[in-house]
Amino acid sequence: MPTYNFEVYTSLVRPLPDYAELDPYDIAVVKPQDIDISRINNGQWLINLKNVSPNDKHPEDKIVHTLCYDHSLIRWYRRPFKYLAYTGKYYAVTTFDFSMDRSMKFPQILSAVYHNRWSGVFMQAHGRLCIPTVGWVGPDTYDICFSGLRDGGIFLISSLGANNLISTPDFLAGYHALRARFPFTKIICVGSPIAGMDQDICYVKYKDSFGSWDKNGYFWQRKLFNWDMSPAIGGEA
Repeated sequence: MPTYNFEVYTSLVRPLPDYAELDPYDIAVVKPQDIDISRINNGQWLINLKNVSPNDKHPEDKIVHTLCYDHSLIRWYRRPFKYLAYTGKYYAVTTFDFSMDRSMKFPQILSAVYHNRWSGVFMQAHGRLCIPTVGWVGPDTYDICFSGLRDGGIFLISSLGANNLISTPDFLAGYHALRARFPFTKIICVGSPIAGMDQDICYVKYKDSFGSWDKNGYFWQRKLFNWDMSPAIGGEA
């Protein structure tokens, strides 16, 4: 094998720390972390990867999410150390949300999940707070789609495109399977609630998930309670 510097070697071989836990599919496990999401929509915001900016005035109050096109994700997946630097000043990040759908074969779904979890373990290994993004296709994919996860942390899911007669049944079935397997995990959902989902979820409207503006401006006022009904410090009724 040719000799590469460590950065190129990592982008090609995808080494993991010796302590990294692997599941039966050899998917790396993203560990639950102590991440405060109580203030989301009330002083803390999501920001889409494509809106990350070196001029952001409040990066410490934002979580970078990756609900964007795969061609954008694969570019950063190939340059993981540059991604660390690019998002380094933000409070937390999510794993790379590579697409999955019913047209894909099992190896393709396995690859998407592998890339997703590897990105999380890589970022955690380099000191970042990281939230797994989770998707699913059908019941026969749950074992692989939910691999590399542990209960007790935070997951980010999306209901975008799922609120219709064709997609809703599969979405709700996977959602309830996820919650049954991980009952003590908090959920952030980008998109609107769908009938049948629970109330103890942090819902973020899609239009509020870009983070491309300064919501903590001069005229902004904090609500009295956060989404989880915890008192907001300095909140106003």
